[in-house]
Amino acid sequence: MLKPIPAAMDSIAPSPMLPGILLLNAKYFPASETSAAKVGATSFAFSVAHVLQDAGLFAGMILYQRREDLTRPHILLKTQASFPCATLGFNFGMRRVDIRDAIASATEMLLVTARDVGGPAILYHQTDTLLAYSPEWLPSCVTHHGPFYDDFIQHFGREQAAVAFGSQDKAQHLRKHQRIGLNHLRQSKNMFVLQHSSLQRNYLMRHDIAASRIHRISPPISATQLDHLDLTATHPQIAAFIGTKPSLLLFTAVARLDFFKNVELLVDAGIELLRRGVAVRVLIAGGDETEQCRRAGLIARVPAGLASDFMAVPKLSKDGLYALFDAVKNNSFFVCPSRYETLGITPLEAALSSVPTLIVDSPNVEASCYFPPENRFRGSASSLAHLIQRLQEEGMHGRGDFLCRTLENQISHDNFKQSLLRAWTKLSNATAENTSPVRCLQKEVVQLQRRISCCQLEDIIIMDAEMDGVRLGSIFVTPELA
Repeated sequence: MLKPIPAAMDSIAPSPMLPGILLLNAKYFPASETSAAKVGATSFAFSVAHVLQDAGLFAGMILYQRREDLTRPHILLKTQASFPCATLGFNFGMRRVDIRDAIASATEMLLVTARDVGGPAILYHQTDTLLAYSPEWLPSCVTHHGPFYDDFIQHFGREQAAVAFGSQDKAQHLRKHQRIGLNHLRQSKNMFVLQHSSLQRNYLMRHDIAASRIHRISPPISATQLDHLDLTATHPQIAAFIGTKPSLLLFTAVARLDFFKNVELLVDAGIELLRRGVAVRVLIAGGDETEQCRRAGLIARVPAGLASDFMAVPKLSKDGLYALFDAVKNNSFFVCPSRYETLGITPLEAALSSVPTLIVDSPNVEASCYFPPENRFRGSASSLAHLIQRLQEEGMHGRGDFLCRTLENQISHDNFKQSLLRAWTKLSNATAENTSPVRCLQKEVVQLQRRISCCQLEDIIIMDAEMDGVRLGSIFVTPELA
């Protein structure tokens, strides 16, 4: 688990590497590291934070949230889930320079809190939402988790994109800001990519992002680092469903029930197997507590006479997910039927927990490349049902352990840690060589000081910032923040 960061100089160890600050969407910030992730990118970001913290490089988080009621960016320092955070309120109607300066101020405040001094830091963007607003004098990096709109429509078309992204307006909004972020990434010499999938890399290189700016990191899987709980204690209703009668369990677990996850395919495969006389039960975990209608819609696909063999529950916390893995690994298949995944963390977690795992054989689902051919199926319910029946007839004993050993050669927490720190070192060195971030930061402070002398024109003032009674230093803010 991530540990709280004390406000002391020793909290960030002396290192040639720059400290890191994570930028996350505030609405996706979980209560704790083991809480159910609202999106897969959040789980990934917490894995990055964990490694940076162990290396003495983690300086906090900027949690951004769209606030249409504001006319200027608003910063609030607070401790959230034991972590030092700066909440940044903004909207896209604001001037770019105002959002940029607010990010810079939040960065400085977090650095002073963590190490008693300011200076440069690497900004790790959870998504590309604020890439275009990242301060030019600070190095930054991003991992693109969500599908690129322009790549997605090459495979599924514009009409399906409107369905997948929620509406035509949302799809076009995504397209616009992805293009803005991509253009900013292309032009900036101080911005890099932490690549977690070939899908991501290939798309970026087709759009003229230099290979030298893209650093590959191994998937962040840490199955052995969690406390393993008993399923009857964490989710007794699931344990009861599984234990009702001896059946092969088919299950999946996702953060969101949407077009991308294609969970309907698993439901249809379960129906087909039951009609063939194969004893299976189907469990789907996904969506927020409030998304009961989505889960009910999945169960509504099932004929009434078979409905008792299907169960849909809200998404599972990390410890609940691993409790499920432990309980069912000897007589189950985890199934990933996704249409499009830039990575796909959960099927990898299942496989590395010795759960027999099946995944759609698709170049649009990155995780599938880690699985042997015998664990992949073509993207149809019949193909999945046929594979499940054949594998069950061949025998389940040792199947999950064999798969785990196969993947362990490619994926581990140590591989992720080493690849991330190698990339972080390269980012720190490239920044020092190409842009001299300290000099650029000092130049930017001078520019801000000049603007203060014209505060009636620019409407910017200087103030002393405090957190928990401790003076953090002077920062540049708008009157709204004073």
